[in-house]
Amino acid sequence: MKEMVNFKKFNPSRRAFLQKSIVGISAYPFIGATQETDNGNNFEVINTTIAIPHLPDQFKGFRIGMMSDIHSSVFMNKEDMDGYVSAMNALNTDLIVVTGDFVNSQTEEVYQFAEAFANLKSPNGVYGCLGNHDYFAKDVELVAKKVDECGVKLLRNDAIKIEKDNSFINLIGVDDIGRNVKPDEYMTRALSSVKNEQPKILLCHKPYYFSNAENLGIDLTLSGHTHGGQIVFGKVDGTPISFAAFFSKYVAGLYSLGKSQLYVNKGIGSVGIPIRINCPPELTVITLA
Repeated sequence: MKEMVNFKKFNPSRRAFLQKSIVGISAYPFIGATQETDNGNNFEVINTTIAIPHLPDQFKGFRIGMMSDIHSSVFMNKEDMDGYVSAMNALNTDLIVVTGDFVNSQTEEVYQFAEAFANLKSPNGVYGCLGNHDYFAKDVELVAKKVDECGVKLLRNDAIKIEKDNSFINLIGVDDIGRNVKPDEYMTRALSSVKNEQPKILLCHKPYYFSNAENLGIDLTLSGHTHGGQIVFGKVDGTPISFAAFFSKYVAGLYSLGKSQLYVNKGIGSVGIPIRINCPPELTVITLA
């Protein structure tokens, strides 16, 4: 279920920049398809229910709020992020996860992120994992430190138990996979502390490694990275036609493989050209069943 939300005034200077940017890509057939061009002006709240085998009764109906790909920068400033934080808080979820790319490419971008996201709250905490753009910053450890200190607890190839009424589920997180790191290396390290058969939910920035997660017995993987395509030309059988589709068959929404499932959040920020076309920013509410 989708709900379109508008939470802030449009910045005229941003509109002028976006109009100039659109001219640069106007060779593409975007007629009638440019209604979602402001980074953050409109966003979707997507509610989805995901069934997990052997889910403890205590967690049936448990709601996870999901955000991704913030890309703190001049095009995603504190005012923008404040709006998203307020919107997510208003959804009153039981847990919140943020699946990476807190900054765009500069270490100092983390400070306005931390100031805004310090206000993000949920009863069972806020957790996250690092994305590839966090590693583009010169000092990824400082980025991680400030993200952690503001209240977004990073799971760096680690796992914790989310407890409720004498039961629990496993929440697992891995650093961005890449940079000559094999997928199973981080995932296996994170799983080494999980010595139980309770459901396993993995935070992994890139969705490319869904089959690795399935092979390791992960019940649900939560990813971002693709921005849902960011610039979407159309859809075929529900699949967004975009440049992102050349790199991943997992672009946006829910996927399944065997008994494992993957949800790819479209994110709220942008990269490259700071526009989104036919692909509004997304806040997700996942209800476990």
